[in-house]
Amino acid sequence: MVGLLLLKQLENLSDERVVLQFKRNPYYQYFCGYSNYMPGMPCNATELVHFRKRIGVKGFNLIFKMSVALHGKQAQESTVLIDTTVQEKNITYPTDAKLAIKIINRLNKLAKRHGIKAQNLG
Repeated sequence: MVGLLLLKQLENLSDERVVLQFKRNPYYQYFCGYSNYMPGMPCNATELVHFRKRIGVKGFNLIFKMSVALHGKQAQESTVLIDTTVQEKNITYPTDAKLAIKIINRLNKLAKRHGIKAQNLG
């Protein structure tokens, strides 16, 4: 619960969203103390509301301060590496002309297979 609340606060997510992200994201699960991937939901989103109400704002601030005190220096990065590479995909998108040529070629193959002579329209 504490890990989910910290992730909710750090990532600025709703209760429902943080629970869903926990289910989908193994990094969230590792952050919350799970060593193996867990495919299910950790709890219902309403349970986070009840837990947050029970500990109150002071309790949450205390947890956050303790987390920073325990991992403050280790959590701070001196540099951040960001990959901004954009790689083009080798994809051709269908156009009307390409589709028309493809259809004509298929029809010509079918006509040859069935012995139908093409008419000269010119």
